[in-house]
Amino acid sequence: MILPQLKVKDLQQIDSARYMRFMQNQIAVMLQLNNPKKLAMAQPSKYIELKDSSKLTQSLVVSKGAKSSDQKKVVLLPTLIQNYYIYYLGTGNNHQVVQRVLSKRNEWMFTTNKNDSSINFRWSLYSKGYQYDKLVSGNKVKQAVNHFEFHSEISQKSYLFKNLQHYCEENQIDIMTFVPLTFVLDFTNEKADMSLLQFLQYYESNAPSSIKLNDTQNKFYSIRRYLNTYMQITDKFVQINKSKIPSTFLGNDYLWILKPTQYNCGRGIHVIKDLDQMAHLLNQYITGKQQKKDGKIIRSKQIVIQKYLEKPLLINNRKFDIRVWGLLNSDLEFFFFEQGYIRMASEEYTTKDVQNQYVHLTNNAIQKQSPNYGKLEDGNQLSFDQAAAYFKSKGDFYKLIVENIKQISLRAFQSTRKKINFFGRRYCFEIFGLDYMIDDDFKVWLIEINSNPCLEESSQLLQGLIPRMLDDAFSLTLDHLFPVTKKQIVFSVPNYSDNHNMWQWLGNLF
Repeated sequence: MILPQLKVKDLQQIDSARYMRFMQNQIAVMLQLNNPKKLAMAQPSKYIELKDSSKLTQSLVVSKGAKSSDQKKVVLLPTLIQNYYIYYLGTGNNHQVVQRVLSKRNEWMFTTNKNDSSINFRWSLYSKGYQYDKLVSGNKVKQAVNHFEFHSEISQKSYLFKNLQHYCEENQIDIMTFVPLTFVLDFTNEKADMSLLQFLQYYESNAPSSIKLNDTQNKFYSIRRYLNTYMQITDKFVQINKSKIPSTFLGNDYLWILKPTQYNCGRGIHVIKDLDQMAHLLNQYITGKQQKKDGKIIRSKQIVIQKYLEKPLLINNRKFDIRVWGLLNSDLEFFFFEQGYIRMASEEYTTKDVQNQYVHLTNNAIQKQSPNYGKLEDGNQLSFDQAAAYFKSKGDFYKLIVENIKQISLRAFQSTRKKINFFGRRYCFEIFGLDYMIDDDFKVWLIEINSNPCLEESSQLLQGLIPRMLDDAFSLTLDHLFPVTKKQIVFSVPNYSDNHNMWQWLGNLF
């Protein structure tokens, strides 16, 4: 094929930014024009050559530095592409939905080369490997990432509780009005003995008469011997205030729940009914003997023990929790997505069988393994509107539950305001998943906050909410850092205008 001569005036007819996408690790680039016409890479990331001599009808003004060749008809790529951005996606957690949302922004192009120095935005499951010291305005290439450097201050269970506890003490707020009674056992800390003893004293002093207990001191030494060398020996006994546990947390079984602090998706979580079971699990956590069904080891020297909510509000006799999304930008502005969803257990609630995860743990990662998953609800999920209709006799779900969730969520993030972006990085933001429960008195309780919330579109409900949630989040973050000419709006949610951003601003953390 004889290639036509390519002149600068011909380039002025090409709208490259609208159609260009990286393909095959930046080895090829295709521009789909309305005609359509095709341009392909002659050399990786640097050159393109004209493959069709028909008249081009799109418009783009190129720089005066555009060059042409009578032999190969090759021009420098930067002269053709005036304004484009490159993003990299780590795999996992349905990363395809992130790519689908970004593909609707004309200027964004995808690369599979994570080492490309020209990457403008990185999205990954974890922050490991992010070079936060390069997130400054003076860099040659502006880069943004989807995690805060110290997001563990709110996403790690032990840090969340400690930060909230300190915040509530400073502001004279009773933390036990919205967070279950919590003890943090940190076996990397010399105060581990004290924390364990505080828990045992509380356990004994508040146990119902049906629970037979030995002397607290004997229990303490018994558990410490079981854990062998993991705790520093001390003979000091610490008295703690006896706060009244809400009646919805109490029952005839006096259940507690153990959680390794750095895991999500329900991994390593156990409901316990006695101290012997607790000691056995602690030993497994610390030594790395605790295993999931897939054989992977759960190892943790930081454990959270919480009083189990024994009288939760139920839907059709089954336990549920509430997943909502929070967004924090680098200016520490906190946003709340206006719609979340209800996560249902697959089996009816009972406190008699604490080993059955399909009764007690509502995480989708666990419930989808149940043979009953999806039989009663699509993906074991309900919308807020469905929950509001179900609980209509108890009160207004949006006013009494969702509004309370908003207040608690903002308070939780305010507790980390001095830590989560300690160095004031400018080009980072993060979407968090917040989990709540409602007790039988229609009262809201914060359970945990997760980095890297599940993006699996496991129901028709989430097929609508998750893309819209991401799209509106990028409108508040990426689109401010990297302006786009036009965004195609396709992620519709019932009862919401396509032009309405569903992230509600709740406040600045400072």
